[in-house]
Amino acid sequence: MAGFQREPGTEGCYRAQVGQAEVRAVLTGMGKVAAEAAMDAALKEIPDFCVSSGLAGALKTEHAVGEVLVARQVLEIRDGGEIFSDEDMVQLAGRSGAKVVTRFLVSERVVATVEQKQQLGVSGDAVEMEGTYILAAAAKRGIRSVAIRSVSDTIVRDLPLDFDRVMDERGRVSIRRVAGQVVAKPSRIVGLIRLARDSDRAAVNLAMFLNDFVRAIPVAHRETVKADAVAI
Repeated sequence: MAGFQREPGTEGCYRAQVGQAEVRAVLTGMGKVAAEAAMDAALKEIPDFCVSSGLAGALKTEHAVGEVLVARQVLEIRDGGEIFSDEDMVQLAGRSGAKVVTRFLVSERVVATVEQKQQLGVSGDAVEMEGTYILAAAAKRGIRSVAIRSVSDTIVRDLPLDFDRVMDERGRVSIRRVAGQVVAKPSRIVGLIRLARDSDRAAVNLAMFLNDFVRAIPVAHRETVKADAVAI
């Protein structure tokens, strides 16, 4: 989605005109604290709909790297809190090329190992870290919302780093902390390169999908809309 300009006085908010839709993209950072803080700031201006988007880890073998998924439900692992995507938007995402799945799980910690993914795969299709907080913030304000994620890592491989230890206080990856883990264990480099490649593929596919999806919404609703596309 090209053409975004940063909003003056903000660090992670951008705007663009995409077809008939005026889109505001908000980069939240990873996890609950970052997502809730970003949403409190972002939703002072009420959009017509909200898209929670970003990358996710697959919890089932049928979900491949780069595949775009749209979930009917997001469920927080820790306390079982659940919230549903708007069904009309789920269907529109499906027609725009996303695979419709039952559930994203939301974890307060990065799910890093094959064993952890297999255990969670009983309950969900993919795991991420912000969806329930973003959709809940939207629902509180009466905004229709949908959870969309692109797969950056599959169920068959461990992640190469302890990502819980490389995130800073804003929920963003610290390059310095990543370097520290790599120096401590150089064999991580191969896995890190592979993850970077797969994440790049997932991000490109997600951007291409969102470009088509956002353009389709005004057509589906016969109106010009304002959208918040929220991403980590």
